[in-house]
Amino acid sequence: FGGGSNDFEAIRYEGYGPGGVAILVEALTDNRNRTAADLRAAFSKNGGNLGETGCVSWMFDRKGMVEIAGTVDEEKLLEVSLDGGAESYELLEGEDAQGAEVICEANDLERLSQALQGGDFSVVQAELRWIPTTTMEVTDTERARSLLKLMDALEESDDVQNVTANFEMGDELISQMLE
Repeated sequence: FGGGSNDFEAIRYEGYGPGGVAILVEALTDNRNRTAADLRAAFSKNGGNLGETGCVSWMFDRKGMVEIAGTVDEEKLLEVSLDGGAESYELLEGEDAQGAEVICEANDLERLSQALQGGDFSVVQAELRWIPTTTMEVTDTERARSLLKLMDALEESDDVQNVTANFEMGDELISQMLE
């Protein structure tokens, strides 16, 4: 981004949340020390710990994800996705969303996106994501609240671009928390 004192660098921070949940934080910063201090404070105030590089990244794979919107012909999706190098897909069917998320190796993202567009699918976004290789099921409402509070605190930092964690919550727990 040019020369001078306003150079930004992409940095990945790693840490643990309540209950040992693995958390990856991607940041774009012009001041590593400020960002590290902000994230360390967010982790410690919310029951987590900022860790060393490599402490949790081994629990995630870098993958390509293409999101498509609209009604999906699953047979056509499968055929086009395989031709585009996809590994898996998940249909999205909810009150607000219809479509699918299609996952591929990071190197196949452009190929997959173009294949889906060529197959007349409406591509909403194509991006690289960290996907957990294993997940932890959170069943306790207090731990769930703590984790969500930590995730929010991390995302509030101006330098943070993305926060990924390896926990899952069941629909029942989410509805209990909304009550």
